[in-house]
Amino acid sequence: METRPTSRKHPKSEVNERTASLVQLLAKIGPDIPEIGRRLGEFKESVRYRYKAKILDKGIAVQAIPDQEKLGLRRIIMIAEFAETYAKYAQSLMAAMNDLCYIVGFAKTLPGGSYIVDAAVPKELVDGYIEFLGKLKEKGLFSDLQVMMFDWYRNPPMRAEQYDFDTGRWDYDWSEAGAPDFEAAAYMPSGRQKFDRTDLLIMRELHIEANQSLTSIAEKLGINYKKLAWHYNNHVLPRGLIKTYRLNWMGTRYDYATEKAHQRSHRYFLVELLVRNVHGAELMALRAKINALPFLWSEAVGESYDAQIAFPIDFMNEGLQFLATVLEPFRTRAEYFVIDQTNALAFTISDRLYDESTARWQLDEAALLQNFDEVLLRIREGRG
Repeated sequence: METRPTSRKHPKSEVNERTASLVQLLAKIGPDIPEIGRRLGEFKESVRYRYKAKILDKGIAVQAIPDQEKLGLRRIIMIAEFAETYAKYAQSLMAAMNDLCYIVGFAKTLPGGSYIVDAAVPKELVDGYIEFLGKLKEKGLFSDLQVMMFDWYRNPPMRAEQYDFDTGRWDYDWSEAGAPDFEAAAYMPSGRQKFDRTDLLIMRELHIEANQSLTSIAEKLGINYKKLAWHYNNHVLPRGLIKTYRLNWMGTRYDYATEKAHQRSHRYFLVELLVRNVHGAELMALRAKINALPFLWSEAVGESYDAQIAFPIDFMNEGLQFLATVLEPFRTRAEYFVIDQTNALAFTISDRLYDESTARWQLDEAALLQNFDEVLLRIREGRG
């Protein structure tokens, strides 16, 4: 059997190091090129050129990620098996549930075909939401449904210093795998902040595409520019409603203009890791090892621990060996799922579910169940 080195490390070019510095600031303040140039001590024209050539032209989208805890949202993750009657409509149903009931993403698993479904649900509505899901199961939409609650969720910043922006490959020394990163694992969630629907609209647009100007967003939304800019400068920024700016290095993005998903095929082996009933020092030790990986895409913490890890295809074997080692102490509590990236989508938080008049998130369970009754009936009758 052919052997190959566990490290692809090589001296990085000065341009690549400067790109990594750009990305680290980008994650904190977004694509404010003049400010990034000022902090780097470089001409803004040079920074703008490098940003376009090394990031945007490479197909790496930039998205603002709302701070869900500041919006009063709690992460719920479901492992769902759709009943045979509804299985082929599963993705359409979940896309509709984004606008109707807080679904923010789904992914089909391989080879089993179950779905991992993410929802960002207002804390005050969690109990009613879980009851609503149970009633959907009673109506026959799901043949099996596991529901798990998490206190917080995040997308870690890109480890740009370990990524080669010229070749689009990661430089990672697997001999260092397992060395804990307690600093990254020490992350703590934010407290709730005030916001309104205009704030949500701004964050939605910047989540779709962070390079949009406030002028273009105002025109798109039909909102007076001065009002929009006031909300951005007096609510969104000072209250930290945007947690981070994510570089979508994995390459999957949803084009809201064409309503199609776009993936860079066969670049990453995406795994969803779930460890149940893990707390305290045990949780911190696990997170320190997972957070040391530059391939960590997201994590959620609550009664259990959930993480999405995108291993480069070249490192799939090393990645699985890493998981086997890290999960050994949790053998009876841990499982992982291989994600079918061609059948996975993420959505923005739906501003339609926020009632401006009452300043509250809404969940009209009775109306939703009636809507689902009608949809499921049409599907059963072959009119879906």
